[in-house]
Amino acid sequence: MLQILNKDQEIATAALQTFHNGFTGGAEEILFYIKNNFGEYYYEDITLKVEMADLVDGDIFSESGWSVKIVQQSEEPTEKEWGEIFVNNEINITSIGSSETANVESLFPVWVRVFCPGHTAPNIKSDMSLKLKYSKRLVGDNE
Repeated sequence: MLQILNKDQEIATAALQTFHNGFTGGAEEILFYIKNNFGEYYYEDITLKVEMADLVDGDIFSESGWSVKIVQQSEEPTEKEWGEIFVNNEINITSIGSSETANVESLFPVWVRVFCPGHTAPNIKSDMSLKLKYSKRLVGDNE
């Protein structure tokens, strides 16, 4: 099974949470990793998305004004790179392993940026979750 690990490379079990100063607003970046922990499987068609309670697919902001961006890359994105990423997006992650071998060593870093609008109540945003979808395949099965 694929696992979502936090920045300390421990299994992420809690909801995605951020805290923002609502007066000034701003963004917070969070690092996660995707990892295969079963040597008999490999994974294809991997997608990852942040879901938020009051966010409608296709909208730029949630009803409360919050938004998220997500990207898979090894280094934390620069401001310019964040600016080029669509808001409230879903990402595709490269296949983890292949029909010949599982990849249980590699960590696939994923960066999430949560944006809070200014002039809102200071808040701990905790109604967000990560939705990971994938196709699991048996190593050695070429069908």
